[in-house]
Amino acid sequence: MKNKIFSTFYWKISGTFLLILIVLVGIFIYININSARRYYMEVNQKLNGDIAKHIEQEVHPFVNGKISKERVSDLMHRMMAVNPSIEIYLLDSLGVIKEHVAPYKKVKLTRVSLGPIKQFINSEGKEFIMGDDPRNPGRKKVFSASPVVQNGVLVGYLYVVLASEEYESASDTLFGSFILKIGTESMLIIVIAAAIIGLLMIWIITKNLNTIIQTVNKFKNGDHSARVHLRSKGEFSALADTFNEMADTTVKNMEGLKGLERLRRELLANVSHDLRTPITSIYGYTETLLLKNEHGEMSKEEHERYLNIILQNTDKLKKLVDELFEFSKLETKQIKFKPEPFSIAELVQDVTGKYKILADKKNIIIESILPENLPLIYADIALVDRAIQNLVDNAIKYTQEGGKVTFEFKQMKNSIEVNIKDTGCGIPEDDLPLIFDRYHKGNNNKENSSGFGLGLAIVKKILELHESFISVKSKLNEGTTFSFNLPLHTS
Repeated sequence: MKNKIFSTFYWKISGTFLLILIVLVGIFIYININSARRYYMEVNQKLNGDIAKHIEQEVHPFVNGKISKERVSDLMHRMMAVNPSIEIYLLDSLGVIKEHVAPYKKVKLTRVSLGPIKQFINSEGKEFIMGDDPRNPGRKKVFSASPVVQNGVLVGYLYVVLASEEYESASDTLFGSFILKIGTESMLIIVIAAAIIGLLMIWIITKNLNTIIQTVNKFKNGDHSARVHLRSKGEFSALADTFNEMADTTVKNMEGLKGLERLRRELLANVSHDLRTPITSIYGYTETLLLKNEHGEMSKEEHERYLNIILQNTDKLKKLVDELFEFSKLETKQIKFKPEPFSIAELVQDVTGKYKILADKKNIIIESILPENLPLIYADIALVDRAIQNLVDNAIKYTQEGGKVTFEFKQMKNSIEVNIKDTGCGIPEDDLPLIFDRYHKGNNNKENSSGFGLGLAIVKKILELHESFISVKSKLNEGTTFSFNLPLHTS
């Protein structure tokens, strides 16, 4: 199949090339024929340009301003004997044909245009000029002309057509036969030589295409390591490089999709496990609650404890569903981004106020280090609030009792740098590159973990909407610092 494609392409190009070549050769021969004919006529006029003047000086066909019949007759006999290929016309001063020396030849024009004659005389025969053919109206012939002046008065012109109709017909026949022979031979030689060279060059060029076609077929049939390697440079080399880049990108994307599919399965497994845990707990405690209530075996304190456990697991379940829904909207860009100017310090104060009760329960201090006159930022306040809540929630969750969570702000050239530092358990070094992965769930402090691996992924997505990114530094048993930048408001 691939050889058939290559062969078809090769012969299409070759056929087109040969057709164009034949047309160009035909045009070339046509131009050469016309150029040769013009050259012949020009040479004829140059060589015989003075013949009219010589005839007029020798014969003097005009006597006292009138045409002499005897001299014209004498002129006719001379021309028939010396040069029967020419035609001689005696014109008056207006170009009217008064007499002609063209035996057995019918003259159809009564007058000849004087423009070319005067131009010929003024140029003294140095310019190539064609004039009227008295025997063929509308046709042009090479000629010689001379004014006839008597007693200082122009009485007429001697107009000599240098190639009579019969002479020209015979000449055209011989000339055409000669040109046909030469043209045919030249065309055959040119076509054969050009065809051999052209077809060879096309084969050299298109063989690279054959290599590309073979490689593409290998790649299509599953050999994803197939790449095009060409020795020569040129358009096909650029095509080969483009294919190689495309193949590399395709393979990379395929590997990415495989990894994505693997991570998706991991996410489903993790989410299924996390969903099963609170649902199992809710189901178990609800069932126990109903059974004990039915038999009257439950105290008020135990009843409240069961309800609190059910409420906590319901809250976990709700949080998981909310995070999955929120992350899905962020990833598919269904959230409308509405930036506005606001104070990041005031926002952080509001967020820490929400977490004060939770922080107080663990005896954790939340403090902020603010520079003076901190300018406004330009961002989506709701999304930034969500991102900071996730980070604070994470910091409090992994910070032991008596620890500290610190907000530090630094004014940069075009942004505000926000740093959220805790004195918690830290993150293992192997987990650091993965903590923002939407499918990753950290292993540190598993017993106290209630996260679902989506909180930091949501933060990352929110900052990407602000054309920013988040970085992290952490040491085990010392704490973790998250840093990101938000753009300044420019009025």
